[in-house]
Amino acid sequence: MRAGLPEPAVNGEIMDRFGVKIASGDLVYRQFRVLVEYDGEQHRSDEKQYHLDVDRLDAIMEENWRVVRINKSHLRFRPATAIRKVETALRDRGWRP
Repeated sequence: MRAGLPEPAVNGEIMDRFGVKIASGDLVYRQFRVLVEYDGEQHRSDEKQYHLDVDRLDAIMEENWRVVRINKSHLRFRPATAIRKVETALRDRGWRP
């Protein structure tokens, strides 16, 4: 990737400790158990989707995944912040460039 980060699985599956799929994620760094989620407009404006997302992210974190949330503001106005957030999570989980 242009930011020097490892290549994630796009729309990758996330499994629990028993190998059962619990979710799909936007950008999945399976080796490091880091998930990057893009919180688009629907995640904020659709109450049902919001509640589903809360439960889904809780289930993922219960499996010892680190979740990094990115939104439109990060991508449009603060991309360096988004990159830093992902890089920090990966480094905390053992990634080295």
